[in-house]
Amino acid sequence: MSRLDVARDEVLAHPLHRACELELIQAGEGTSELRFQVNDFTTNPLGALHGGITYALMDVACFFAAVPLLEDDQAPVTIETHSSVLRAAFKGETVILRGKADRIGRTLAAMRAEAYAVNDAGEERLIATGSVTKSIIKSA
Repeated sequence: MSRLDVARDEVLAHPLHRACELELIQAGEGTSELRFQVNDFTTNPLGALHGGITYALMDVACFFAAVPLLEDDQAPVTIETHSSVLRAAFKGETVILRGKADRIGRTLAAMRAEAYAVNDAGEERLIATGSVTKSIIKSA
């Protein structure tokens, strides 16, 4: 089993990610794509996707963009993040999260993420953007 497979299984098994029904679509050399459907767990009292869920899952998208670029004994750990919610997504809509590693250095990774809501026609609308800085640490 590859390092990415192990990371996928461990990360997606987290109770928060299971409740969000988060699914990894792809992770490659510095990019990733995940998706989930806005459900009762991920909405705020107004029935829209909760901004905190958006922020948390964009961070996960950046994690999966970084992992394939690292050595087996390295792990990316978030040290700073910023997100901007641009518009709402609503219960039943699918959200696509895309992560991208802009630069992976010896000790830091500069990354960004975007979240899109997808309508029934398959058209995407940008709902959030973010930037994430991760520290590259030695894993146990």
